[in-house]
Amino acid sequence: MFKKLLLGVMFAVALTPTAVAAAPSPGPAPTVTFTLLSPLPSDLVVGETAVIGVRVESSEPFVMAIALSDAYYPGRAVRFDGSQAVHGATSADLVLTLVARQPTADLGAAQDWPFDEDWPAGVAPLAVRVGARFAGGALAGATFPFAVMVT
Repeated sequence: MFKKLLLGVMFAVALTPTAVAAAPSPGPAPTVTFTLLSPLPSDLVVGETAVIGVRVESSEPFVMAIALSDAYYPGRAVRFDGSQAVHGATSADLVLTLVARQPTADLGAAQDWPFDEDWPAGVAPLAVRVGARFAGGALAGATFPFAVMVT
């Protein structure tokens, strides 16, 4: 029974035309730059807010550009308020807001995050990740790691 089912599935797959073979190959990758619009914060006081802006510029229109936050200690010491995305453009200014919630004095050291950076104890290791997706599936991205001490 199982052999007949398996042979039937294999036969059906062999006869089914695949869309992958007919898909056009993507063209050359667009030239994309990611530029910080302001310095990344390093020291905040509880309750203080910092605005982080990144400009995305591309030689080709992107389907979507997005800025996201990342944290070694998510939910501790600081909070990012959401993310921002722009659709169908060649340039976008993306903004994230960071709010200091609690002191970072009790946070431990972090190693090899988000790539090979090491962070001392007493700071919140953070990153802003920005990406753009293009028609045809091409992707471009950048990561801006930083640490914040909250007092």
